[in-house]
Amino acid sequence: MPIYDFVCSECNASRPVLVDYEAKEGLELICVHCGGVMRAAPVAMFTVISSTTVEQPADQKKVKPCGHTHHCRCAAIKQKAPNPFQKQIDKALGNILYN
Repeated sequence: MPIYDFVCSECNASRPVLVDYEAKEGLELICVHCGGVMRAAPVAMFTVISSTTVEQPADQKKVKPCGHTHHCRCAAIKQKAPNPFQKQIDKALGNILYN
């Protein structure tokens, strides 16, 4: 959300206001110095802030399907029976209500 400068038409006092574009168009503020009407000043210049990407080491780019980046055995684990702790996990996560 941009910050617009609102300028008083009576005394030329200004104050920054954080407001979106649509709200700015119809917004009128009361000047705290003289009681005049403050309207958004035209934007003369704006600044774009961007970031650059940092090259990561090659070993950190390798993400496995399980989400791990380190050597894991997630793909080797195959569950043959139902998880005996599934009820406790669901209860802790609030997925199922138990009496």
